[in-house]
Amino acid sequence: MEEWPKHYNPKEIEPKWQTIWLTPQFWEKVLKFDENSEKPIFFIDTPPPFTSGELHMGHAYWVAIADAMTRFKRIQGYNVLIPQGWDTQGLPTELKVQYKLGIPKENRDLFLKKCVEWTEEMIGKMKSAMIRLGYRPNWEQFEYRTYNPEYRKVIQKSLLDMHEKGLVKMKKGPVYWCPKCETAVAQSEVGYIERQGILAYISFPLKEGGEIVIATTRPELLGATQAVAVNPQDERYKSLIGKKVIIPIFNKEVEIIADNAVEKEFGTGAVMISTYGDPQDIRWQLKYNLPVTELLDERGRIKGTGLLDGTKVEDARKKMVEILKERGYLKKVETLKHNVLSHTERSDCLSPIEFLVKEQVYIDVVEYKGKLLEESKKMVFKPQRMGEKLEDWIKSVEWDWNISRQRLYGTPLPFWYCDNSHLVPAKEDSLPVDPTKTAPPSERCPQCGLQLKPVTHVADVWIDSSVTVLYLSGFYGNKARFTKAFPADVRLQGTDIIRTWLFYTLFRTLMLAGDVPFKKVVIHGQVLGPDGTRMSKSKGNVVSPMDKIDEFGADAIRMTLLDASLGDDFPFKWETVKGKKLLLQKLWNASRLAYPFIAKRNLAKPNSLNVVDQWILAKHKEFVDRSISAYENQDFFIVLSMLYSYFWETVADEYLELIKHRLFADDLSAIYTLSRILRDIIIILHPIAPHITEEIYSRLFGEKETVLMERLPSTDDIEVNENAVRVGETVKKFNSLVRTGKVNMKLPMNASIRVKLSAPEKFLDDIRIVEEDIKKTLKITEITFNKGEEPSVEIIPG
Repeated sequence: MEEWPKHYNPKEIEPKWQTIWLTPQFWEKVLKFDENSEKPIFFIDTPPPFTSGELHMGHAYWVAIADAMTRFKRIQGYNVLIPQGWDTQGLPTELKVQYKLGIPKENRDLFLKKCVEWTEEMIGKMKSAMIRLGYRPNWEQFEYRTYNPEYRKVIQKSLLDMHEKGLVKMKKGPVYWCPKCETAVAQSEVGYIERQGILAYISFPLKEGGEIVIATTRPELLGATQAVAVNPQDERYKSLIGKKVIIPIFNKEVEIIADNAVEKEFGTGAVMISTYGDPQDIRWQLKYNLPVTELLDERGRIKGTGLLDGTKVEDARKKMVEILKERGYLKKVETLKHNVLSHTERSDCLSPIEFLVKEQVYIDVVEYKGKLLEESKKMVFKPQRMGEKLEDWIKSVEWDWNISRQRLYGTPLPFWYCDNSHLVPAKEDSLPVDPTKTAPPSERCPQCGLQLKPVTHVADVWIDSSVTVLYLSGFYGNKARFTKAFPADVRLQGTDIIRTWLFYTLFRTLMLAGDVPFKKVVIHGQVLGPDGTRMSKSKGNVVSPMDKIDEFGADAIRMTLLDASLGDDFPFKWETVKGKKLLLQKLWNASRLAYPFIAKRNLAKPNSLNVVDQWILAKHKEFVDRSISAYENQDFFIVLSMLYSYFWETVADEYLELIKHRLFADDLSAIYTLSRILRDIIIILHPIAPHITEEIYSRLFGEKETVLMERLPSTDDIEVNENAVRVGETVKKFNSLVRTGKVNMKLPMNASIRVKLSAPEKFLDDIRIVEEDIKKTLKITEITFNKGEEPSVEIIPG
């Protein structure tokens, strides 16, 4: 027989199977999505990661989840559609090309060419790491890049359809603006970060004499102040409502107005409304139709003051405080920690957000909040609380979706516009189109007759990735697949993109296809550093899945990542991976032991089974049935927990020891039972640990080319014999007592002994049933039976 190595070597075995899985023959026979199959479809929409070139632990986590889910579904007999997309058109790539490669944006064609080259290089690195983790999506049919013409055509067609429904408009107004990235961003891309700041107390002279003191964190925006607001219930200021104040330095008169949104307890209870310091300023400007002063440029520099022009915001803040102090308007300055609206969606930016007045392209969202809340309830969430997170976000949306981005490397918005802000869409047969390089469908605006100009902005990247489910299901171009595959069975994603990828996909799919995009949404938590905090290069706690993959193997890493309840954050530690590898080695050892007795044997179930075999099959039935149920609910940690309690603690530590002598005696009951439970364990574990299970399966069984061609084990034929179960548990208790006794007497486990057993009569009877098996297993020459209240043993050497 073929030699079976003593140690499992993942560095050698895992790449072997990865190579096999990538062969055209394997794809054709096992993995190909069959458009004409009558099998039920399982369609999972997986996140297209941004092409950074680094496969971080968060990527590895969803890769492990997606691969485990789809391998399980293949074994269950489904026709599986598992894609792998790449989110290619991001600002970080532009910055790399601009600064690392030194390609100027002004050379547009060369710049875009280098962006694509950089993207492909990064995809190559990430794809290699995914493959090394054992991930096997359908590269051949469903790998996509968001910059590819075929995908871009779908993006642009979706925008034309939304425009036809009256959802896409061009309008001028305040936008969230990132001065560092020099582009507009959407509400979903910003969040609050606590920062150190100042609170400047400024004296505003009243026109009729006296003063009102205002505390502000943004003194640099003094020149853009359009009004002063106080709370109408604030007794300090009731007499001042409607009066005029003079803006210090700028000598501009504005009115004191009353509004309930003013916090009486903050600062002095009086605030300046500037265009624009924060979202509340925008609300007030719209509510009271206040004038607008544009005080900042695209790079976050002051303009139009004559005092601080060209100065960055941070420096302008300090200088304005100095000027106010010199001219006697500054009462005092306090330092404080406060929440600052920042570009949080990009972790390498986190720059404070400003508000600029821009003409941008928007998609109407706010008016559909009620519909989104109602329809979102049709989707099942795992865990359930994640549905509440989506609902909370929908309720918080205040602004329509600004989809314009002032960049180059992105999907061109397929529109032209006139000076009246009328949008004119491209013709469908011209897609994909770049309006900057293509003549408009007509020279003049059909609505007002003005000259048309191309929209030069590119689309927000969430415009690209929010049509993944429509693209993959065949909404545009493959109606037969769409009828079968839509809605997708599962959307898999992290908590961090609920308000972006999930929200926008739900919104766009509802508007375009008239239904929710998914039956179920599976949302995983974040993988933390070993110290239990979010991984960060600055903290030095970043762990890559590739760091020790050759040492511990992909299977052990996958088991570590999947051994957590979905939705929870958890720390990643190599010590845990080491423990998972020990479990795999235990499986390897058990299979190696069984190899001479069961390899390639076609074993029928005997007419009668030994009581010990009946006991283990009852435990096995529980393991198989609970594991299948756990897979259906994506509770991978339950499968792994049971693998420890059932396989390691019961099969490996107890059952195998009890049947060794029967194996050597060619006892068919023991050989059949061992063969059955090992085959089932291998099939059950395969989705989580695919490499070692393929290797063991090929050595022990190998009737089929791969575990993926097997079907889930059935336990319908296992009749649970309660007497056998009781005997088995009695044996476990007795074995534990004897082994503990040997340890206490410092005797080796293979030392011959005599045993005096005291126990209740039922316990004694159970041991008598399997006395010969126990004697041979534990090297016992004689057992003396005595009736007692609690089981106990006295061990006598010899």
